[in-house]
Amino acid sequence: MPDLGLGTALRKLRERRTLSLREMSQLSEVDHTYVHRLETGEKTNPSVELVSKLLKVLKTSEREASIVKWLIDHPDANPELVEFGLDDDTVTLEEFSMAAGSRHRGVRLGPAKLIDQVRRVLNGE
Repeated sequence: MPDLGLGTALRKLRERRTLSLREMSQLSEVDHTYVHRLETGEKTNPSVELVSKLLKVLKTSEREASIVKWLIDHPDANPELVEFGLDDDTVTLEEFSMAAGSRHRGVRLGPAKLIDQVRRVLNGE
């Protein structure tokens, strides 16, 4: 099963908090196997309520929570872009969602270049 954006985000945020799957499970009252399946992309359609429980345990910023909630409806977003967006706190939800929704022919741009292009578009350049 390939990595998906939602799973990448949850795993990254969990590891940032240095929580094991079982610790996160206990704190959120969500079964650890379900969390594992979300992280690996085996499950892709969690409810907003379930993700909100996880986000509370992960102590995310409002921006990070917005990105993860956006990923509920777009779980197949590029994992590299997801990691970049979570690591760079200057990336807004608007920029992230535009970059994640863009499709390119030929050469695939890296996350930094893709965000840069989106920013130029938003600035009218």
